[in-house]
Amino acid sequence: MKTSYKVQAGLALSVSVSALSASALTLLPGEPVLDNTALFAGIGFVLLLLLFLATIIRGIALDVGSGGSLSNSWLQWLALRCLPRTVQAVLVCVFAAGIAVVTAVGGGPLQASDAAHGRYFAVDTADPHRRHVEVTTSEYDDVYKHDQRSMFAIIGLLAAGAGTLTLIIGELHLTSGRRDPHSPPMGRHETAGPAGAR
Repeated sequence: MKTSYKVQAGLALSVSVSALSASALTLLPGEPVLDNTALFAGIGFVLLLLLFLATIIRGIALDVGSGGSLSNSWLQWLALRCLPRTVQAVLVCVFAAGIAVVTAVGGGPLQASDAAHGRYFAVDTADPHRRHVEVTTSEYDDVYKHDQRSMFAIIGLLAAGAGTLTLIIGELHLTSGRRDPHSPPMGRHETAGPAGAR
């Protein structure tokens, strides 16, 4: 696999791990650990957008050049299995952590809004008019952490998906042209294509 694919996938997985770690920190009791999360989330979204654009461009180039190998789910699975076991283990851990964080998101209909002069407000999303309601300090902290947890969990899982897809494209790029991507799936003992690359 070309180094550029590894670097791009590594960056995507780094963004994923950072975002999921930030999301997990919101599970700690007490006041929110992270401050100025808007800046952190903004950087994460920008990086995620750039990574997805690069992945999409590479995927289109591979699909056009190889006659549709990226559209073949069987070849995608073989390419994923061709990754080193360490990389596979990292991907499993990242996705498992993401699922665990998403499962723990919980929360109610309130979204953190404003905090000023010792008063805290949240938006009631269950209300059709989305009215602002005053809440206590502890309630505001819980709502604020819930908002953080959801936002960073989404960034983390999307970044993990981008990294995984980049690795699949990198593996398929190695074997594009070695076999007809429209041919039927190979038997277990055949060695052509991505499964036989190792």
